[in-house]
Amino acid sequence: MKKVYSVDEVAEILDVSVKTIRRYIYSGKIAASKIGGQWRINEKQLEDYVLSTSSEHVCNSHENCGSDVSKDDFCVFMDTDYFNSDDKLQLCTIVDYYVESIDDIAKLSETLLRVVTEDGVKGGKAQFNYVYDEPLKRARFVLWGSATFIAKASKLLMPFEEENQDE
Repeated sequence: MKKVYSVDEVAEILDVSVKTIRRYIYSGKIAASKIGGQWRINEKQLEDYVLSTSSEHVCNSHENCGSDVSKDDFCVFMDTDYFNSDDKLQLCTIVDYYVESIDDIAKLSETLLRVVTEDGVKGGKAQFNYVYDEPLKRARFVLWGSATFIAKASKLLMPFEEENQDE
């Protein structure tokens, strides 16, 4: 008999929020069945989901790049309980960077990591994530932190904008 998981268990296995798993179910990303009024995901359905996401690449500033995760997991970064800070004002911004290959992302990613680290040393809680969409040749970065962090990051990104205007 196959193992059957609750939404909470699948969220824990995939290290995402329960809200994200429910979003996956409603969108059809994860097949599930209602049993006794509760969503259940069997072992095969979970394996199918994991296999279907293996070609998409996401990188977190606080994790090693190279993990294969669904682009929808990027929504986890947007969940209110994912990023907690005592700061009175928190900002989130999206940066799209069009490149020829994933290798071209390294310099921009390193620049953002430097400002995230600097902000962390000063007691801040800035973060960034990115996902690379190969067909579009686009890296989409999500930056989250204080207004000061977003301003510093924006200033450091200006040379990348100028680089594209020179072409």
